[in-house]
Amino acid sequence: MHVKSLYLKQFRHFSEVHLEFTPHLNLICGPNAQGKTTLLEAIRMLMIGKSFRPGQQKDLIKIGSDFCYIEANICKYGVDQNLRMGNSIQERKIFHNSTPLNSISDLIGIIYGVVMTPDDASLVKGSPQERRKFLDIQIAQSDPLYVHHLMRYGRAMQHRNALLKQKVYAAIENWEYEMAHAGAYIHTKRKKLISGLKVVCQEFYSYLTDEVELFDIEYKSSANRVEDEPAVKEFYIKQFHKNRERESFIGYTLVGPHKDDLWIGIGGQDIRYYASEGQQRSSVTALHVGEWKLLREQCDELPILMIDDVGISLDRRRRQRLLDQLVSMGQVFLTTTDEALLSDYRGPNTTIRLPSYDTA
Repeated sequence: MHVKSLYLKQFRHFSEVHLEFTPHLNLICGPNAQGKTTLLEAIRMLMIGKSFRPGQQKDLIKIGSDFCYIEANICKYGVDQNLRMGNSIQERKIFHNSTPLNSISDLIGIIYGVVMTPDDASLVKGSPQERRKFLDIQIAQSDPLYVHHLMRYGRAMQHRNALLKQKVYAAIENWEYEMAHAGAYIHTKRKKLISGLKVVCQEFYSYLTDEVELFDIEYKSSANRVEDEPAVKEFYIKQFHKNRERESFIGYTLVGPHKDDLWIGIGGQDIRYYASEGQQRSSVTALHVGEWKLLREQCDELPILMIDDVGISLDRRRRQRLLDQLVSMGQVFLTTTDEALLSDYRGPNTTIRLPSYDTA
């Protein structure tokens, strides 16, 4: 699949812009603060309904305007399609072709893709929440039911936590059952993803770095010793019942997929504490390339790959090895301030230049 064109109006600092893309590599060049990252952000909005930048929905709207608009023409399975999203401070409207979408969950999975930004160092250095989000976005793009279970689990946990704070247990079992059912599905899907992700990440990390130390990832969960989904569900039900009294003092749930984590290591050592900066950056790259490869297998399409500021994420040798891989990865978007980045690139590509100009 690929994005054929993108139209933005009153989005971030763009008053209006229309761009057309090649189904191969698109190098987006220009000085800093000219909107290179914003273009990737707009495509990401149409992928999962959320930006990879921090902030609120109102921050997407150009200062002085009361709305913003994103439209993309895409080709998927050989069929031309259209996606439109309009945002105001009060509401959001999304259309796929001529059909209005009722929720963000209906949007996820229309455009398959992977985004890599400099802030992805948080996969290594950040909180477990960042790593869980990485797993959730990957699974949600190929499994709509996963989004349903994430929402179901979150709602049930809110109700359970409220009852814990009130020390009211009369109806708590109903919410615990909901959490256990949804949580078992989430746990099983994450664990299966990591099993496949480990293999492709190890292969790419070795290719990228020439290191003999083995790259490794593991799913850290209280339910890891349980083998199948029904057993995980039963495990959670028992844990919720067992922990009620203790959890009532703090007012929130201590066991479940919302507490799980992704462990990342090199040579058996935790990457957060024992790896160099270069190893950490290479690990993040391997995770995203592995994410892309699994998504390709699951969706039977070539997902989009977007890399923001590719020039600063890796040293020259590793960057060239990454570029060599991009030839066979379908549509790719790279942003950079260095137009010479592709001087040794051997695949089809086009350069989109964003000059220093007033976009108002």
